[in-house]
Amino acid sequence: MTDPDQILNQYEGRLAEAQRKSDAIRESLANLRVVERSADGQIVVAVNDAGNLVDLKLGSSLQRRDGGSVAQEVLRVVQAAQSRVAATVQEAMSPMLGADSEAMHFMMDKLRSAQPPPQPQYVPGGGGQSRLGAIEDDAPPPPPPPPVPPRPQRPRPPQDDDDFSDRGFLR
Repeated sequence: MTDPDQILNQYEGRLAEAQRKSDAIRESLANLRVVERSADGQIVVAVNDAGNLVDLKLGSSLQRRDGGSVAQEVLRVVQAAQSRVAATVQEAMSPMLGADSEAMHFMMDKLRSAQPPPQPQYVPGGGGQSRLGAIEDDAPPPPPPPPVPPRPQRPRPPQDDDDFSDRGFLR
């Protein structure tokens, strides 16, 4: 027969190993950053393992540009960084979890479903390149909804509280 103390010691050893592995994964994810730069290098962003923006650096030459185009470029660079999070996490976690483990597949499915696809890069005056997105002023506003006709008023019963000849006093 197997010694109960030996079984307990093996179980405690496996628990301790799982705890060490969990701590290593948590620390690795806490320190993970994906950095992305704009084509001109004036915008640098960093996102964490969840795709949240954790750092933003803007170059001084952006002061001379239109605020709207700077904002659009910042969003594009952030989305580009976010779209690389899953691949970066997979690269960092494969040695710890195993590249083909169920835990890795679960984590990758969750990350990929939460991150946006990379957007095409917008180059002002770039001719055939696609734009980042429509701006409010690019299209005419939609027509206003048709007016809602007023609801018909219900006729009110007379307010004679003293006459109970036809009915009882409970109406």
